[in-house]
Amino acid sequence: MLYRVKHSSMEPRLYAGDLIFVLNFFKLKEGKLVVAKHKGSFKIKRIHKIKGDKIFLKGDNEHPDKDVSITKTEVVGRVFTLPKLFRS
Repeated sequence: MLYRVKHSSMEPRLYAGDLIFVLNFFKLKEGKLVVAKHKGSFKIKRIHKIKGDKIFLKGDNEHPDKDVSITKTEVVGRVFTLPKLFRS
């Protein structure tokens, strides 16, 4: 799937307007970027920690109160970025 980044929570890695590929057949690992569907909205976050079925996500430049805890079933897929020439 192809997504467009809407917010700045992952700057400087991802900027609002960037296009990303999201693939769901890769193993989840700490430190990797994922898209998760959490409370009805899609979020791009980095996997901070995996404990059993729980995944703890953080933004790269957000306040800690924006961190989220999800289950593996809420992960849409792992993020792969496109070259910077695709930035808007």
